[in-house]
Amino acid sequence: MRNKKKKLILPVTDDSGECYLSPSQISTWIKSKREYIRQRMMGEKFEGNAYTAFGGKVGVALENNDFEGFTQEEVNFLKTIPRSDEFETEIRLEMDGFYVKGYIDTNSKPEVVVALKAIPVGEYVKYLADYKTGDISNKMADYESDDYWQTDIYAAAMEQKFGVMPETTEVILIGRKGNPHKGEKLELTNKFITIKREITPERVQLVKDNVQAVAEEIAEYYAAYLKLNLL
Repeated sequence: MRNKKKKLILPVTDDSGECYLSPSQISTWIKSKREYIRQRMMGEKFEGNAYTAFGGKVGVALENNDFEGFTQEEVNFLKTIPRSDEFETEIRLEMDGFYVKGYIDTNSKPEVVVALKAIPVGEYVKYLADYKTGDISNKMADYESDDYWQTDIYAAAMEQKFGVMPETTEVILIGRKGNPHKGEKLELTNKFITIKREITPERVQLVKDNVQAVAEEIAEYYAAYLKLNLL
């Protein structure tokens, strides 16, 4: 008899009732289960902070080519940051019993895959990148680490959609300075680095396995949470 596909019960669902995770959900769970439970199970709204707001402001400026609110020096700097053809491309990575939803900061337009004898056989996204802001000296190691999964998730989704993984994935780390906790304004440092992320089938499969494990762990905690709250 054919096994039925499992269906995980997760705290976050889309409009049709399907359960999904996002890269930010996965990151929050790994960093702090307590914070994830507060936000996603108990419903405590995450208001964001000065750092997330600043990163969002930079991302919107790069996407829309609208640099209002930045100094002329910052505008000149932002215009040097690599931008590809498309922005905020939504991805859906089908997993076992749920899916992962995310948005690629910037990626190339799908190109035609050419087989032997120059026969077009389909399309694929050749390049994608994730924008991050932060202190470059402190944050560079985070995005070089094997524990950073976001671009791997995007690559897996592109492979699932097109049958071919991107050739190049990168993190573009945009320098940021200032400490709001000390009353300092957040500003750009006018420096960025490009961190190339090697994409291999083995690496992508490992990340998918890890994401599956995270989802199943969340589902276990969520089942216990629901049971306790129904007693």
